[in-house]
Amino acid sequence: MGASVNGLSFVRSLSRRGVPTLLLDSERLLGTYTRFGRIELLPPIDEAPDAWLELLSFVGSRVPTPAVLFATSDAYCGLLADQERALSRYYRFVTLSREAMERVLDKRAQYSLAAANGILIPRTWFPSSPEEARRQAAELSYPAILKPYKAHVGRRKIARKKVLVAESAKVMAEEYERLAADGTEFMMQEIIPGGDTSLFGYLAFWDGEGRERAWLTKQKLRQSSAFGDGSLQTTVDAPEVARLSRRLLEALDYRGFVGVEFRLDPRDGAFRLMEINPRTVSGNQLAIQAGVDFPWLGYRYLTEPAVGESDGSSFRCGVVYVNEEWDFRAYLALRKSGELSFRDWFRSCLAAEARALWAWDDPGPLLAVLGRFARAALRPREAA
Repeated sequence: MGASVNGLSFVRSLSRRGVPTLLLDSERLLGTYTRFGRIELLPPIDEAPDAWLELLSFVGSRVPTPAVLFATSDAYCGLLADQERALSRYYRFVTLSREAMERVLDKRAQYSLAAANGILIPRTWFPSSPEEARRQAAELSYPAILKPYKAHVGRRKIARKKVLVAESAKVMAEEYERLAADGTEFMMQEIIPGGDTSLFGYLAFWDGEGRERAWLTKQKLRQSSAFGDGSLQTTVDAPEVARLSRRLLEALDYRGFVGVEFRLDPRDGAFRLMEINPRTVSGNQLAIQAGVDFPWLGYRYLTEPAVGESDGSSFRCGVVYVNEEWDFRAYLALRKSGELSFRDWFRSCLAAEARALWAWDDPGPLLAVLGRFARAALRPREAA
């Protein structure tokens, strides 16, 4: 479930091993241009969850043995947790309980759990009214950010961005009042100083008994925007990131795939929690290329329970990953500000061993991106 580059990495990994796949989404995302597997588009899951359950039940009831089900976005993770009993009739999957999933998907609950377990977080306020937002906004230093409690709900209100940046207390209070008018919950947060390379992550698979089966740590080198997804990343040895992540996940009694992100704060040299994602992340192809093939590991665990645990120590450090579309957009922004030349950008892309879109045996996703860029370049001429 999910046809982003995250879902695309699953389809490619499993299909290349002869596993028949069905890819479901409600949008024509890049994963839908793959030549692997079968694609089905459904109504948006938040508008028509019954349509998803109906199709999943229809497919599940007709396969000879229980199929494996993976969710690669927050909304689909929520569906698995909500409908665990109904879907487990037909499918094998690993998910958190509904209560635990809610604590992960809700940023306020995430941060409360982290603080209770001695893990540092950015300075954050959770206003419950416009009046409270105005008072609390005056305590922040600027620029600062507004962030939705639940990303898959709130991002639709901020042009699908992760956060909204406010340059003053007045703008912060006004934007909070506008965005929260319908009851959608937003929090106000400081911006921790530091560039893209201060962002580190822990990616892992924890099995149905709460044991860590496989893991790696990574570092962002470049983001698609100041608060965007990692467009250039690399695997690194970051033991403190792994230690803090495990402490947090053990407190959650965690199950399933996970991505935990921290930022290294230059003010005190401490890691502060940015977010937990209850799934694999957009840079999942980095893990696959580094020797931790989460789709295959998860599939084997669910179909061959006797498969032994991985000690996680076999991932290769220094593997570089690029998302070709996002990194080109990052280059355009950095070139404009004079921070990155074409030569340096091109050399960094060539050094990437793992690529989100390009594959010799599956060129469709990258060709779809090139088509988008071509159409965008032609629009000004057409308008003229």
